[in-house]
Amino acid sequence: MTIETPVKIEPALLTIPQVCEYLNIARATFYKINATGAFGLLPVRLGTCRKVLYSRAELDAYVRAGCPHRKQWQIQRGQR
Repeated sequence: MTIETPVKIEPALLTIPQVCEYLNIARATFYKINATGAFGLLPVRLGTCRKVLYSRAELDAYVRAGCPHRKQWQIQRGQR
């Protein structure tokens, strides 16, 4: 008899606390770097949902790119 381990599904969109955990920073630090533009990602909006969410795939790419400033990240991603 084999015991199957449940597969954990990672969410495609992350909340601010999840982003902080992923980056290993405090929420206060996140808000500080986001306010200065040092955090490159822009939130994903789902219809009229007021919750602030960030794309996990974009966060992965952002970290691989070395966490550039928001303006630089938007240029790299082709967003103006």
